[in-house]
Amino acid sequence: MSAEISLPVYVRVADVEARWGELTIEAPNGRVREHDTRRQLAAFLRAAADHLETALAEEVDGAAP
Repeated sequence: MSAEISLPVYVRVADVEARWGELTIEAPNGRVREHDTRRQLAAFLRAAADHLETALAEEVDGAAP
């Protein structure tokens, strides 16, 4: 039997904390492997970094000269 586990992802810098999303991990046979969790968390953080870089580039491009 396959299941999914959803984990919220929060990032905290100093006193500021924000929820960045949710990580959903497949749990075949009701078990979650640490390797799978790490791999999916890394993919989540890569996508977040890509989003942040794109947003920064758009801000820089749209800045007044």
